[in-house]
Amino acid sequence: MKKVSKGSLALACGVSVMSLSISACGSSNSASTSASTSAKASGIGSTTTVAQDIVSQAKSEIAKYMGIPPFTPPGPSIETSKLRGKTIMVVDDNTVADALVQITKGIQAAGQLLGINVQTYNGQNIISSIEQGVQQGINQKVDAIMLVGIATSLVPSSVAAADAAKIPVISVLPSQPDLTAPGQGYGSGIFGGSGPSYIELGRLMADTAIVDSNGGPVNSAAIDFNNPGELAVISGIKSVFSKCSNCKILTTQDIEPQNWATKISGATSSLVLANPGLNYIFPTADTMAIFAAPGVSQAGATGKVSVVTEDGDSPVLSLIQKGAVVAADPGYSTPWIGWEAMDQALRAMSGMKPGNPVIPIRYFDKSNLSGVDVTSLSTLYGDAYVAGFKKLWGLS
Repeated sequence: MKKVSKGSLALACGVSVMSLSISACGSSNSASTSASTSAKASGIGSTTTVAQDIVSQAKSEIAKYMGIPPFTPPGPSIETSKLRGKTIMVVDDNTVADALVQITKGIQAAGQLLGINVQTYNGQNIISSIEQGVQQGINQKVDAIMLVGIATSLVPSSVAAADAAKIPVISVLPSQPDLTAPGQGYGSGIFGGSGPSYIELGRLMADTAIVDSNGGPVNSAAIDFNNPGELAVISGIKSVFSKCSNCKILTTQDIEPQNWATKISGATSSLVLANPGLNYIFPTADTMAIFAAPGVSQAGATGKVSVVTEDGDSPVLSLIQKGAVVAADPGYSTPWIGWEAMDQALRAMSGMKPGNPVIPIRYFDKSNLSGVDVTSLSTLYGDAYVAGFKKLWGLS
């Protein structure tokens, strides 16, 4: 792909040099005009300009997210002293995924600071178990319920039951925030949510491919799974590619989480071998990238095919530091999501309107990961949210 791109640019430069040479040798204005008209008619100059405009736009978008994000209050300040002693039930999809573990730790840390009791329930990635966790919260008459990593569309009856019991439900992580949709985009019956813009993460993935290819063809394959947030990532990629005539998702393959360790590497290798022009793999969650990267190597495509993903988790960031396959991994602070979820619960318990559910994201590639301790979330994302929420909650 990159060789083709360079060839196209060289051809354009050749035409330009020829035009200048004729002019320098004293050719008539009509000859120069003719050469210019010919170049425009061929589309060479205009195509190159359009391609470079798209590259410039992509670079500008990436630049917005390179630094540690600042804290922006999601809403008005909250009088939290009256909420001490309240109880929140956190129902996790599972207690294995590191992202969910870190989110719940963030909720617990905020709760301890506020004097709020945080109970946890392991849904074990089983719908019936998740429903039991919600019902346990209802039976205990808790003051709020948080669903962490759970698509609310999978447990509508549980959400409805909590709503009927007048217990606010906060959805954490799995969907695209949308302030114009029910439950801020997290679903009917949901008070509010907490999470990143998956569409924006997808857009940054697409921007990465455009910048790295320098305007050349982007022929990609996406590896997805059935989750609202990941579908939003694909939507974000497509929204950028819709303005790039030579950027395509050639194929999308769905692989559910229970099969990632056993199927992704082989599927990636097969995708590369079956599509000779393929140059980018887009796993829509970065844990998938851990298995996709070896698949690229197995297909003998290291240096030809890049993996670009999202989530910004430490294991994949270390792959960016060490290797040549994973190119970028924009992500977000999971503890920050936990604190934001607590902020939403505080607003619900105080009779306030929900706050802005969107947490900031940060873009990572080799340029800002050199020498960085990728195991430290505070190093990667900062901890401005801690002081920010303390002030917002009247604790500092």
